[in-house]
Amino acid sequence: MSRYLFIQSQDPFIEARTQAQYELAGSLAANGHEVRMLLVQNGVLAARRNAASISFNRLCGTGVTLLADTLSLQQREIDQADLKPAVKPAEIGIVIEAMLNGDKVIWN
Repeated sequence: MSRYLFIQSQDPFIEARTQAQYELAGSLAANGHEVRMLLVQNGVLAARRNAASISFNRLCGTGVTLLADTLSLQQREIDQADLKPAVKPAEIGIVIEAMLNGDKVIWN
């Protein structure tokens, strides 16, 4: 099976395209692919513990590894304790690693 890294930079509360990317990532994971999603920039807003994004909350239970860029979290003053349990902080360098490993990288 293939490995995917989705990079989600859009705020799901104002950008409708995020829901389609969440659904695609979840579908790929359900079909046995290894899928990670790195939330960057305003994409980290959905990762907040109290954020009410139905489509992101659904994604949390699909087997997709959910990561949030540490710099984006710092810039928005979101602490690790404020994240949903399914989301872990990560460094942006994982994008380079994924490309070097031949993962399919998809940016939104």
